[in-house]
Amino acid sequence: MRRQDPLPLRRLGWLLCVVLSVLSAPRGLVAESLPPPAGLTAPTTLTAMPAFELPNAQGDTVRSTDLQGKVVLVRFWATW
Repeated sequence: MRRQDPLPLRRLGWLLCVVLSVLSAPRGLVAESLPPPAGLTAPTTLTAMPAFELPNAQGDTVRSTDLQGKVVLVRFWATW
């Protein structure tokens, strides 16, 4: 009994990846050209971040004034 050569299966895998990439590319182009949903607008005026003081994981106090001029990601989460 002769063993099947894995090369055709590898070629089929690459061909499938290329076909899926080509088929999914226009979806991103169409999504970029669509207008934003109704009621969704960007803020027209910028407002300052409110002043706050919070403890960090080490117990030190972090103040909003310490973060001025830096990019800040605020992540709120809950355990429920």
